[in-house]
Amino acid sequence: METNKNYTDHLDKLIKNPLFILIIITIGIATYLLAKQIYMGVTYYDVFIYLNNALIFSGTPIGGVIYLSPLIPFLTSLFFRLGYISSNAIFIVDAAIFVFGVIGIYLLLKQRFNTAQSFSGSLIFISLPLIFTWAVSGGIDVPGISFSIWTLYFLVVGLKKESKYLYLVFPMLAVAFLAKYTSAIIIFPIFLYILINENLKTNIKKITLTILAVLTVFIPFFSYISYKSGNLNHVISIFISLLTNNTGVSDPGYNPDKLYFLKNLLNYLSVGPIQGPYNIIQNPSQGYPSILAYILTFIVLTGLLIYIYTVLKKKKDKINLNNQKKNICYIALIAGLSMASLISFTTNFLIVTELIVFATLFVCYQFLKDANIKNLEIDFLFLSWFLVFFIFHSTLSNKVDRYFITMTPAFTYFIILGLSVVIEKLNFKFKKNQLKTGSIYLIIGLMLLSFTAITHIGHSEKRGYVHYMELACDQLVTYDPNYQKSIIYSDYNPAVTWILKKEVKFGSPELYGSPEKFSAALKDGDAEYYIDALTDQKWDIPGYHRIPAQDEIAIYKKDS
Repeated sequence: METNKNYTDHLDKLIKNPLFILIIITIGIATYLLAKQIYMGVTYYDVFIYLNNALIFSGTPIGGVIYLSPLIPFLTSLFFRLGYISSNAIFIVDAAIFVFGVIGIYLLLKQRFNTAQSFSGSLIFISLPLIFTWAVSGGIDVPGISFSIWTLYFLVVGLKKESKYLYLVFPMLAVAFLAKYTSAIIIFPIFLYILINENLKTNIKKITLTILAVLTVFIPFFSYISYKSGNLNHVISIFISLLTNNTGVSDPGYNPDKLYFLKNLLNYLSVGPIQGPYNIIQNPSQGYPSILAYILTFIVLTGLLIYIYTVLKKKKDKINLNNQKKNICYIALIAGLSMASLISFTTNFLIVTELIVFATLFVCYQFLKDANIKNLEIDFLFLSWFLVFFIFHSTLSNKVDRYFITMTPAFTYFIILGLSVVIEKLNFKFKKNQLKTGSIYLIIGLMLLSFTAITHIGHSEKRGYVHYMELACDQLVTYDPNYQKSIIYSDYNPAVTWILKKEVKFGSPELYGSPEKFSAALKDGDAEYYIDALTDQKWDIPGYHRIPAQDEIAIYKKDS
């Protein structure tokens, strides 16, 4: 009987644990998103590249090289090796990492906020349209930030509480990097937090060892990638193009507007209306902010302004005649660095801008630290997180909404910070009405999450475009059982490569200007088939004739 009572007590404590409840909610949402994604299929071009890379990892001879972030394809390949060769595998991998990331954001927020605030912040994080839509899509954006969240959690806990966690910081950073290459930029917030932390001297040995430990992840994994793909030239070329901002006007994501993400902040918080095409929920900038976005933004901005005023007032109270000159120098230096940051931001000197902003934040912290502001270090950690990724993606000439996902943890942090200031300022009113402040946070979190879920349901497609591509490829297989011996071209080659499980080369009539020129290019490549998936108006290609296929897809066979 005593054993049963202890078991019941433990179960009651577990059920009342906010983290346990959050995990149950997240698993439920992940299960819904997974079922929906499996029904729709792949809805994004790059996911086929990850699936094809997973085939390469699993040993399937489809040709090609691995040049995008390899971790998700590698994990997906483990399912393939077990015999489950399906696009659903990559959705399952994403779902598991998504749950892992939500647990991490709760634990990280707990280092700054109370339980109710952290729980609500986690719900708000999940409810952000970009997170909700891309979490189980087969993409690498949400996995990249999930591992980044845990990287900074280990950093904060390691420097503030248990130094043993420092050993995990850079290995986890390596995992985040392998999940999405641009996660490497999190190194700026990491080093800023290390430099401004009072425990730096006592933990420098552990930090050095963990930096060396990261090689245990990088060296074997990249050796494996090099073995599978032949070399790392494609990986290196990606970094060169990012650092030099060499992307090109012809890219469909080309957008030179450096304030693009700033202009769409409200859309990234909550988007409406409830009904509409699915690409609106995938790309919130194409929709309109909901009424919740406007209300919440007003409250959050009010709270943040009050917080900044409070910090500056405390700093002003600390200024005296003895340190007046020193503070004047700090203010002048901050003003100069801020101006330099703005000037550099208007140019394409990405690394220079990041370094100047890093210096600006460091000097700002040194200026404010004697005001004895609690949690100022972690405030600067998240501020640097938001700014370095905002600058990075704003400076690059290619911009799509999902790039904002890298900023969502910091975005969530400042939403909760602004809310907490306003709600705690009104705390006495809540007490008079016998309404606990924790209930207010919970209501806000659940309201945003519910609205996002309803909006997502209203925007969901019944079938993705790939469904028709699969039907067309099935018709090709029926038409020519020996298709594996044929050279095939397509303007959607990653998808066709995945469906047919053979290398399909890229070709598009729009690149040649005339049917005759495109026909010549196909013949030069000995193309037996050409599959046109994306061209709105299908051409008549000399030397090729169309075979029966889906209306949306045109399959051309070389004339005998």
